[in-house]
Order: sequence, then C-alpha cells, then structure tokens
Amino acid sequence: MVQQYFSEDEWGILTQAPALAIIALTLADKTDPVSFMKEVQAGVRILAAEQQRQDLPPDGLVHSVVSSLNEVDLADGSSGDSLLLKKEFQVLRYIRDLKNASDGRKAAIAHFDQVKSVLAAKVTGVQANEYKSWLLMLATKVAEAVKEGGFLGIGGEKISDAEASVLRKLEDALSG
Repeated sequence: MVQQYFSEDEWGILTQAPALAIIALTLADKTDPVSFMKEVQAGVRILAAEQQRQDLPPDGLVHSVVSSLNEVDLADGSSGDSLLLKKEFQVLRYIRDLKNASDGRKAAIAHFDQVKSVLAAKVTGVQANEYKSWLLMLATKVAEAVKEGGFLGIGGEKISDAEASVLRKLEDALSG
C-alpha cells in the first residue's frame, strides 16, 4: 500500500489523522497549563515512537503513512529534541488558532469521518481495520499518558471520563 494509490488530498487526510488524534485527546479535559503541556509533549513523543517502529508490515498502510511522516521530518532537517520541540509548537499553534477546545475536538472527529471515507473508497476492509486500529491505539496511548485528577500525583484516573468520551467519538467516526 503506497501513497501513489491516493490523491494528494486523500493522503493528506491519512497523514494528518495521527496529529489530530493527539489534539483531540489533549483538548478532552479542562486542565492546568502544566498538565496540558505534559499531554502535548506525551502525544508528540508517542507519535515519534510510532514513527520509529520496525515491526510494521512493509506493505501495510500504517507503514506507508509512517514512512511519509518520516520523510517530512527528514526534509525538515531537524532531529532529536529539536524536532520534537518543533512538533510540539506545531500542535500548540493549531490549538491556539481554534475558537475553543470543543471546535478542536469536533474538527478531529470530522477528520476521522473523512479517514473512514477515504479508507472505504481505497483499501480493503482488512487494511482499513489495521489503520483504524493503529489510530485508535495511538489515541488511547495519548489518553493514558497523563493522569487526570488526583492530588500531588496521588490518585487520579489513567483515562478520564472526558477522554473516554472523545475516544468513543473518534471510534464511532471511524466505524459509523
């Protein structure tokens, strides 16, 4: 599965979906600035780790999307911590330009609906399910990255009710 089977717009929809998953989960909860930044950082680092995976089937859609993201990173010229920092600022700029958090979540959900349409038109059911599962796994990892609630790091939830709601909505958009 390679990029050549998709239009430029379709490929953009698929390659932007991981970042929008990060944004949707980051905007799920009203949180303090420190926790908010931790979630942004965690999301960027989780996606970066996914981009380094060596166990993805080389002919799979996830591998092709990850390779495309890696090509963009390579063309940027940054690497390591400076690349991660640059990606964090890209997420923050996107969030800054939103009217409110709800708009960001709605945009991500609408984007996931577009992902579903592209996949339905271009790939087999197995390939679509692999990509959808990967996106939802990525979103779940972001949701689990920073505990919500608690006091001084004690207690709290691994996934808050608001994050669980966003995860369900993203899943519904992909499967509906």
